[in-house]
This record gives sequence, structure tokens and C-alpha cells, in this order.
Amino acid sequence: MLARRAAYAASTAFRRSATCQWRTLSSYSGDNVTYSGGQEGTQGGFYGSGGARSKAAPNLHHRPEAVASQEDIERLKAVMEDVMGMESELAKANSLNARTIEIKGNLKKTLSSPAMMELLNRLEIQSEPVWGLTQKERDLVRSARRKVNTC
Repeated sequence: MLARRAAYAASTAFRRSATCQWRTLSSYSGDNVTYSGGQEGTQGGFYGSGGARSKAAPNLHHRPEAVASQEDIERLKAVMEDVMGMESELAKANSLNARTIEIKGNLKKTLSSPAMMELLNRLEIQSEPVWGLTQKERDLVRSARRKVNTC
């Protein structure tokens, strides 16, 4: 019986020392628990994110010209109404006379004016309408650009 107690005491002591040793090793790890095999600061987050949670690069630029101005849209609508009026007058005219020549001149002058070019440049970025326009307004900008290019 004494031998059994001694064996039990020895095995219990071994288990206790192993537990203490395990706790001692776990206390060295601190609060830096990582699931991806590295430090969170260098990888951008946990769970193998590979930088998915890292901060965005500071190379973002604010581009106010990418959004349409309401005044520009109203101005373009007014100009295009005038242009459509002149085109309908030209379509009604049967013969070439002084009035049709005058209308054609006014049409070309309106479409090729520096103000019209500047207006279209503000409403387009890389040959596409800027953001913030309805589909109807986008079509108006494209139509105006086609008319200016064919003028």
C-alpha cells in the first residue's frame, strides 16, 4: 500500500509540475494572440487577412470636378434647347436663303463657342459624363458632345 501511495504521489507531483510548466510557458505569450502566424501590425489584421484591414494609402485625391454642378446642367439644357430650335427651323426650310445661312452660322457659333467648350469640359471627364447626373442628363451631355464634334 505504501508503494501505491508513493507511486500516486509521484505521478500527481509530475502532473502538477507539468501543469505549472505549461502555465509558465503560456504566461510568456502575453496578449499578442495571432491566428495568421504573424503579428497583427505587420499583416494588417488577424485571420490571414494579408493587409485587408490595413489603412488605405494616403494617395487618395479629392476631385471636385468629378461631380456635376446644377448650374452647368441648367446652362447646357438652355443651350441645347436653342440648338434644337435652330435645327428644327433648318429642317422646315426648303431652300437655301439668307435666313438658313444665318441659322447655320448661329448654330456653328453656338456649338463652337469657348463657353460651350468650357461647359462640356466641366461636364465630362475622360470623354464620359461626370458623376451625379441622371440618365437623361448623361444623354444630353453625350448628345451635346456629338453635336460639337460634328459642327
